[in-house]
Amino acid sequence: MRKVSWLSIGVFLIFIVTACIAEDYDVGPPTAHLYAENASSVRLTEANISWASSSGDVSKTVDDIWEFALSQKDINASRNEKVFLDFEENKENGGDIWTNPTIAANLWKEEQKLELKMNENREFEMPKSTGRYVLEVTFTTSSGTAQYVGSILVK
Repeated sequence: MRKVSWLSIGVFLIFIVTACIAEDYDVGPPTAHLYAENASSVRLTEANISWASSSGDVSKTVDDIWEFALSQKDINASRNEKVFLDFEENKENGGDIWTNPTIAANLWKEEQKLELKMNENREFEMPKSTGRYVLEVTFTTSSGTAQYVGSILVK
């Protein structure tokens, strides 16, 4: 009887430990970073967010993306400069688990939209024309959609 009790307690403890390890900690969208050729990194600003997970929901709405992006600090870039996007787990709320995200990026110059063609490393080139642009990045997974923006000054 004593062995059965110890065995029961052991199995119970294994279930407790396993449940803690397998707990889902995903809450918020990842953070988005823009890296330039010179290895400098800039964190893009979250704009419209609609994210749901087992740990909670995150929602944010920005009415005027253009105005919101231009209110951010300028990100300086050179014409034809190669840059790439990277996404990191949101460590502020425990991190996220996402696989196979769909990522789209656009540059806006006033009303003109320039769809950015990214390679498998999410690398793309800045435009040939100088001026102020708004970078819009959309990150979509089964947990939801996150939009990021930045004010790009191409010199």
